[in-house]
Amino acid sequence: MLLIFAVAVVLTVVLSGVVYQLVFDEQLTQADRQLRQLVGTVENSAAVAAYLDNHELATEVVRGLASNDIVAAASLQSQSGMRVVAGDVSVFNEASQRYFELASPFMPDEASGSLSLQPNQRLIEDNARQVALVYVASLAAHSLLLTIVAIALVRWQLARPLNKLAERLHEIEPGSELRMPQLSGHHHDEVGQLVTDINGLLEATQLTLEGERRLRQYVEAVEKRLRLIFDHASSGIALISRDGQILMSNPSFNRIMSLPEAPSSQTSFIHLFDDASRVKELLEHALEDRAPISEDLQLSGTRAEAARWLHALFSSVSDEHGNLLIECILYDVSERTRREQQTRQEAERDPLTQLYNRRAGERELQSALDYARNNQLTCALMLIDLDRFKPINDNYGHEAGDRVLSAIADRLVRSLRKQDIVIRWGGDEFVVLVYPGQDIDAVPIVAAKILQQLGKPIDLGIGRSDSIGASIGIALYPQHSQTLGDLIAKADKAMYDVKEHGRNHYAIYQPQLPDAVGRA
Repeated sequence: MLLIFAVAVVLTVVLSGVVYQLVFDEQLTQADRQLRQLVGTVENSAAVAAYLDNHELATEVVRGLASNDIVAAASLQSQSGMRVVAGDVSVFNEASQRYFELASPFMPDEASGSLSLQPNQRLIEDNARQVALVYVASLAAHSLLLTIVAIALVRWQLARPLNKLAERLHEIEPGSELRMPQLSGHHHDEVGQLVTDINGLLEATQLTLEGERRLRQYVEAVEKRLRLIFDHASSGIALISRDGQILMSNPSFNRIMSLPEAPSSQTSFIHLFDDASRVKELLEHALEDRAPISEDLQLSGTRAEAARWLHALFSSVSDEHGNLLIECILYDVSERTRREQQTRQEAERDPLTQLYNRRAGERELQSALDYARNNQLTCALMLIDLDRFKPINDNYGHEAGDRVLSAIADRLVRSLRKQDIVIRWGGDEFVVLVYPGQDIDAVPIVAAKILQQLGKPIDLGIGRSDSIGASIGIALYPQHSQTLGDLIAKADKAMYDVKEHGRNHYAIYQPQLPDAVGRA
């Protein structure tokens, strides 16, 4: 309401100024018209007086003009030089003087004289100012009266009801069942509509708050259950940062990893495992592919015979700020892993010599050849057949024969490098693969070393010892063949060539010289 009043005052002042100027200008214009009308009433008499040089008539004319309030002085002058003046002659002013030419009464095209009037400018302006002030005062009174009436109506019809609504709305607590009452006389106007809309908002607010309250209770219950699951889960659960630091973990995780109940945030998850580089790769894979990845991992600081193995599942999650973290779920699979390793070993190893059996050996050989093919390396495949094993087995029994086989297997392993492959092919036959990268010129040296070791006496366990020899056939990859079956067949042919030429030798397969045999 104060704003309305202030605006009304400003508008009234501006409008009053404009109206004052318009009325003032209009009064001056009206005074000018009155002067013209006065001149019009005496123009004929003045023209006759000037034409006839009639001094009496001229005097009567100018006195009549000067007697008017808006004329300060009047002067009539003929063509012959007669000049009659009435009024205050001292006020004549060239700048404000009004001049009217008098036409001859008998000859309209000729002038008989002139009539000069000096307006009473002060009186004219005072009258104009008074009239303008009256107009402005009326307008200001009218405007202010309308403003006061408008303010009263606004206060009674709008401000007062709104104040009541504000007071009652302030008393209503959010979510309560209280509602705004309709004000008397305002059921069907804007105030009534406002009350209806406010009540609708209060109803929606109550429903929203009740829903949020129920949701909060549900979330709290779920959080308690999740916390219960997290704290009492048998599996280890942890949250890991991008750089491999443990941010959060449950008691099972700390127990499985042998960590304190509240591990430091600087604890490195990666270095808790034997193969830290592999763990780092798994974490990076989970972050990059956004897909869960799992693997069995060995804890660091555990011996092979008592190794602790954990099955770990990694998946990426986002925190409240959108930063990617890694969720880890793990559980101890040491016993299962040991059983699997034992089962695998029983399936892949010869029970007497602990070498690869034929089935597992074929897989190892094929894998080695694939590696050699991809890296353009050379391999030497040796087929070894013992020369005097059957007489020992027949003469001293199977137990002595088993001692010979075990001793031969041990000597083969000690004669070769760790990366070379030794297989019990069956019976008294063995297959050796000198692993990719072996220089072909060194193959005879390796074969001679094997023959030397196999030729040493073997304790038969019955108070006696004996020595045996071996026939070795050698096939080279990729010179002789690039397939495993063909290499074995060619090594077998070279081995039989050795047996035909006296045994206890080695021979490298030579298609053009089938009977070329090397001796140890």
